[in-house]
Amino acid sequence: MKLEEALSKILNRPPDSKDVRNEIKKCEDLGIELIPIEDERYPSSLAQIKDPPLLLYVKGKRMDALGKFAIAIVGSRMATSYGRNVAAKLSTELSRSGVVIVSGLAHGIDSVAHEEASKYGLTIGVLGTGIDIVYPRSKDTVFQKVMENGCLVSEFPLGTMPAKWTFPKRNRIIAGLSMGIIVVEASTKSGSLITARLGLEEGREIFAVPGSIFSPTSEGTINLIKHGAKCVTSAEDVLEEFGYVSVKSSIPEDPILDLLKGGPKSLEEIAIYLGVGVNEVNSRLTAFEIDGIVSKDFTDRFKLNL
Repeated sequence: MKLEEALSKILNRPPDSKDVRNEIKKCEDLGIELIPIEDERYPSSLAQIKDPPLLLYVKGKRMDALGKFAIAIVGSRMATSYGRNVAAKLSTELSRSGVVIVSGLAHGIDSVAHEEASKYGLTIGVLGTGIDIVYPRSKDTVFQKVMENGCLVSEFPLGTMPAKWTFPKRNRIIAGLSMGIIVVEASTKSGSLITARLGLEEGREIFAVPGSIFSPTSEGTINLIKHGAKCVTSAEDVLEEFGYVSVKSSIPEDPILDLLKGGPKSLEEIAIYLGVGVNEVNSRLTAFEIDGIVSKDFTDRFKLNL
């Protein structure tokens, strides 16, 4: 299918119409690539789902991310500190192992996954709006990081505003681009569960992070595990499903861990040595504690367990 034909169907206009020509011109001006389904750049995994988009709007410096092995990390917009830390840990580990991280650019888990992936590898952000619309507006910085270290993807015409029906459609693209889907936190009515269901229908591997039985944001993930999703606490749990070797050997290359090789240090000392914020250091250290790589001594200083 040619570009004009695909746009014709999406815009509901004749292929040679002014609207089709204008859409192409606007995309050229904004640096947006238009990739119809028969284009060789179109991701093969997405083309094989039941209802693939006829056309993708793509923008970013690393469009090659679309052709690489990818895992989705999704979860609650109202993420807890536990959920954010786990999302950061998993995204970091997977990115360091060469996995592209896919998510939906929403508040909470999605944003954490994109931000961490952009530090160590590639990430794809799938939009429930036109690719020229930043939604939510507060996530402009995250959008920029994704475009610098991956790409944005949408199937919607320019100017399409967010609506209830656009996000379920967006979720099938997240599932289609990914070989597996990790749900970090989700209530029983979370849109993340829609992504997991769509992924299951397309034969994708479904993973869920265990959480407190008293937390509403863990109800959805606990139910997924009850119904057969693999319980995941590290990237190794995910990669083993696809025949990859352990990723733990790559984790000690982190600058925080390199610093701790010289002996135990406090949270504040680490932040000062590395010149980064205390919150960022705390998030990373929590992830390493969960993985058993670091622990606190009796003076509340962090030390390596390796």
